[in-house]
Amino acid sequence: MEIDKEEIKQRFKRSEESYDEHAVIQRRAANKLARMLAASLNYVPRRVLEVGCGTGFLTGELREMFPGDVLHVNDLVEEMCMKTAERHGIPIDRCLPGDIETIPLPPFDLIVSASAFQWLGDPGATFERLARSLKRGKLMLFSTFGKYNLREIRLATGGGLNYRSQDELIDLLSPWFKVTEILEEFRLLEFPDPLAILQHLRLTGTNSSGDHSIWTKNRLNEFVNDYNSRFAMDGKVTLTYHPLYLVCKKK
Repeated sequence: MEIDKEEIKQRFKRSEESYDEHAVIQRRAANKLARMLAASLNYVPRRVLEVGCGTGFLTGELREMFPGDVLHVNDLVEEMCMKTAERHGIPIDRCLPGDIETIPLPPFDLIVSASAFQWLGDPGATFERLARSLKRGKLMLFSTFGKYNLREIRLATGGGLNYRSQDELIDLLSPWFKVTEILEEFRLLEFPDPLAILQHLRLTGTNSSGDHSIWTKNRLNEFVNDYNSRFAMDGKVTLTYHPLYLVCKKK
């Protein structure tokens, strides 16, 4: 699936008010990434960049670790970036809104990102430009989602993001980074029916399947019936999340 950044931006804008309540997996991922950062960091960074800050799940953790004006935040959605910076007491000149694949980047000595890199259009090139903004031996830590993420939706609709495996990510990182730690999780969320899953995805802004055709009543009924026949168990249906966590050291 080709990444449509404008579509992604609009979906996250619409989900801003509902995201914090419903993005339970993303919140857990941010908390776990912060714990991994605390365990991995063996130097005092002077300039920290958070990529894809969103509503601030990870930002709050980073502010506790890095007081003062050390932390810089980025998000594709400018309004979200500004609101998160203001909410966490980050000076406005430390906010770098826009597409991380194209915006100018000053030097940093730590880069972190939670649940954002799956939206990269060209991850290899982006890892290169992030590496060029890091000093040798400094760290980049991120969580993303692996190849089994939202597998039920992709099987039922035939669309979705091209989530990458651990090996694919390591290959993309390897020219610039040594991956010193990688962890994966599989988390199942239960819902009463397939329509509740579609609502969950809409409320978290992650309902981007790459399918722009109209969901007619008949098509929606077909989706519900197919999802139930494949994934219903004990009166409920499931949705798989596949978080990956990587600690990377600039070569």
